[in-house]
Amino acid sequence: MGKKAARASAKGSKKRDLGNTGKRGVSIALGAILLVCGLTLLGTLAYPKIYAAVSPAPAINKIVLEQGHFWVVIPKIRVDSPVLPTVTEDSLRRGVAHVPESGFPGEGKNVIIVGHNYDPANWVPQTTFGLLSELEDGDEVLVAYRGRVYTYVVKTKETLGEDDPELYELTDDERLTLLTCENYESKTRRLKVVAMPK
Repeated sequence: MGKKAARASAKGSKKRDLGNTGKRGVSIALGAILLVCGLTLLGTLAYPKIYAAVSPAPAINKIVLEQGHFWVVIPKIRVDSPVLPTVTEDSLRRGVAHVPESGFPGEGKNVIIVGHNYDPANWVPQTTFGLLSELEDGDEVLVAYRGRVYTYVVKTKETLGEDDPELYELTDDERLTLLTCENYESKTRRLKVVAMPK
């Protein structure tokens, strides 16, 4: 092989190496982007449990009591939220809501409160029922209403269809019913947690 042929072969080899280096760089960058996106998604999905594990358990705030607000606190799952008077998409984005036809604490009726389940795109830890499924028999739920704190203890948990009349069952005994979607992807199933006065 002559000198010219050797030089031409070396130049072609360098061009192939530069081309491969550029492709390798793109592959590494794409891999890094996919890794970051995957870790972000994983972190977003795990955030409610991490938040509940590391944040301090909430309690009824003294100002909430003094001002007579309607408020719910669930220490185990770190819910600390105003209970808004009507169930609308806006109220469920800002907190949890009271079903108007249901009772109020201390009236001896079923107090029904609904809230959104965890939505990775719009989650605010204090205003969601995203970890409601974590509640078990014996867990406490505190409700402030008109300057008084009512303590309820979880007794039952079940999943029902969205049109099941038992979801909004009006009763003549004091109880608290908490409702949310079964999970953030579910449009037709509802999680119902019933708590009785302590």
